[in-house]
Amino acid sequence: MKSQRKQKLQHSLSLKGLIIGMLCLSAFFYILHYLIFRDFHHIAIFALHDIAFLPLEVILVSLVFERVLDDAHHNEQRGKINMIESIFFNESGSDMLRYLLLCDPESEKLCRAMCIADDWEYADFDRAHRFAEDYSFTVDPERTDFFALHYHLSNRHKYFLKVIENPALMDHESFTDLILAMYHLWEELDFRTDLYQLSDEDKQNLCGITSDVYRLLTHEWLLNVRYTKRHQEHRFACAMRTNPFSFSAAEPLP
Repeated sequence: MKSQRKQKLQHSLSLKGLIIGMLCLSAFFYILHYLIFRDFHHIAIFALHDIAFLPLEVILVSLVFERVLDDAHHNEQRGKINMIESIFFNESGSDMLRYLLLCDPESEKLCRAMCIADDWEYADFDRAHRFAEDYSFTVDPERTDFFALHYHLSNRHKYFLKVIENPALMDHESFTDLILAMYHLWEELDFRTDLYQLSDEDKQNLCGITSDVYRLLTHEWLLNVRYTKRHQEHRFACAMRTNPFSFSAAEPLP
C-alpha cells in the first residue's frame, strides 16, 4: 500500500514538473523572440492565434487518443476473455457440447455446419452463425442422463462462480449469460431429489433449460474459435483438433 502511494506521488510530481518545464520553455522562446526582433505586436498576434486554435487542438488530440486507448483497452480485454473462454471449454464447455450432441436427434446437421477448417474466412463463420441462429437445439429427454449432467455441473459450479466474479467479463454479456445458464441448470437439477424418477413435466422443463445451455454453448464456442482464427493463429490448429462437433461419438460426461 505504501509503495503504491509512493508511486502515485512520484507520478504526480513528475507530471507537475513536466507541465512547469513546458510553460517555462514556452516563456523562454517568447522572450527570446522579443529580444531578437523587438516586435511584441507579432508575438501577441501569434499567441492569440495559438490560443484560439488550442481548444480545437485539444478536441482533436483528445478524440484521437481516446479512440486509440479505447481500441487498445478493448483488444486487451477481448484477449483476456478469449483466454478465459478457452480455459472454460477445456474445463467443461467442450465436454458438455459433446454430450448434448448425443441428446440431439438432429445433431449431424449441426456438426456439418460447425466442421471448421484451416481455410475458413469470416464469411464461413458468418454462415455458421446464421445456421446456428435458425437451428432448434432440441434435447430429447429419453436420450438425456440428467444425473450425469448434475454430476458434471456439481463438480464445477464453484468454478462457474469464480468465472462470473471475473471483472474482465463485465464487457462480454453473452459469455456471462452462458455461465449463468449453466449455473441455473445445476440449481434446477440439484433441486430434484431423484433424477432417475422424474415426471414428464420435470423432464420437459429441464430439457428446455438444457436446450438454452446447448444453444449458448454453440454460439460462444463459435465466437471463441473465430477470434482465435483472427488473432491467435498459432492456437487455431488446436481448436480444430479439439472441435467437439467433429467427434462422431462422445463419452459420458466425467
